[in-house]
Amino acid sequence: MPPGFLLATLEIPDMLPTLFQLNCSKPTASLLPLFLPLIGSVMSLSVMAQELSTRLRLDEARRMVAAEDEGNLLRQAGRFTRTRLTDGRVIEIYYPVTTGDRSPRKSLPGYGLLYPSEEAFRETIRPRHILEEVLPDGHDFIARIPELIRRLERRLLLAPGRLELTRSGLHRLDRYLRQHHANHTTAETDPRLFQELTACYGETLRRALDGKWTVQEVEVGRGRHQTEPNLIFGASQEIKPWRSIVRALNDEDSRGIGLVRLFDSDSGRF
Repeated sequence: MPPGFLLATLEIPDMLPTLFQLNCSKPTASLLPLFLPLIGSVMSLSVMAQELSTRLRLDEARRMVAAEDEGNLLRQAGRFTRTRLTDGRVIEIYYPVTTGDRSPRKSLPGYGLLYPSEEAFRETIRPRHILEEVLPDGHDFIARIPELIRRLERRLLLAPGRLELTRSGLHRLDRYLRQHHANHTTAETDPRLFQELTACYGETLRRALDGKWTVQEVEVGRGRHQTEPNLIFGASQEIKPWRSIVRALNDEDSRGIGLVRLFDSDSGRF
């Protein structure tokens, strides 16, 4: 993964039609690891697009561009168009596509997304860091680590102080995650759970490696920054424990990998 794990290297809106369709299609789930550095952003962008746009049937969308210069913002022949309407709104049309997947489902239906303005549309594709919505403030997160661990203990129905911050203690979290995965998809991210797991996993790593928490400020786009809560130890070694939580919660191919295995990988690299 690239330094900073920036979500939106997504100043590449030309990729969005393909990524949105990959994100929405069960048969193409096997391709998601190819986009692991972008996986959080794709989900974040999908949610953002849904919040700021109105979904239309393909026939409704096509009627709206009938008298317009369709594709005046972006066009991918036979697959996708992005059009600025004369009234200032923006509409994206995703045309039906046929997949090369061997699954019985061979095609993805077409649809449209209508944005109230070009500004609203731009908000959905601006560069984002994967932590923006789930862990927005690294300084605040580090200050709340004890509280977050206590909150995780309550989630696990444990008395205060009963959650072991050791490798063996992570087995309890793995049992919880197996149950969580049975009832949730990898596209669902609960910021509270994400922060609690990052606090516990990160603190377990910190103690094992005799490290300390630090905040790294990463530039995300023009004038925007994200604060990452990372671990440093030794002379200048750094681990980003939140990356492992992303893998455990949101990477389809890593589903069920378990925090114990991630711990062994993270701690064994040094």
